[in-house]
Amino acid sequence: MRLIGSIVAAVAVVGAPLSAHALCIYHGKDNVQTTIPQEFKDSTWVVRATVLSARDHWSDAGDSWAVYRLQVEHAYKGRPPARLRFFTYRDSGGFYLDRGRSHDIGGEYLLFLNPKVRWAHEPAVVTGAVFMNYSCGVSKPWGQVTEADKRSLLKLSGRR
Repeated sequence: MRLIGSIVAAVAVVGAPLSAHALCIYHGKDNVQTTIPQEFKDSTWVVRATVLSARDHWSDAGDSWAVYRLQVEHAYKGRPPARLRFFTYRDSGGFYLDRGRSHDIGGEYLLFLNPKVRWAHEPAVVTGAVFMNYSCGVSKPWGQVTEADKRSLLKLSGRR
């Protein structure tokens, strides 16, 4: 009987619909505490950016998400466009540029970003957008960036 219960539980987990973007997975490991050098290496762009605007899509039947328009204030890695569209799902793996229950328009953030590859089931707004390298990582509001973080970014960018 115990074996049957284990089999039923395994089938329920395997057969459950999983969202490919609802977890904090970094290089195959769950909830890893990353460092600035790790994410700097993995990201296409590392920027200090200001939130210009935001748009939400809420859904009970499908995915909920947000798209933010960003102004790049400083690029620590790469040569991103002056303005970016940042896409994130509104789920357990999302990274929100919000302050409480509202969008943090005018807020500045340190962001480790990559171009977003659009999957077939995703909304068209994903095309041309960027996403967080690791939502549970070292990206954060600029006010939480320490002096040590800033020194690390300058060193990694080659600008001591």
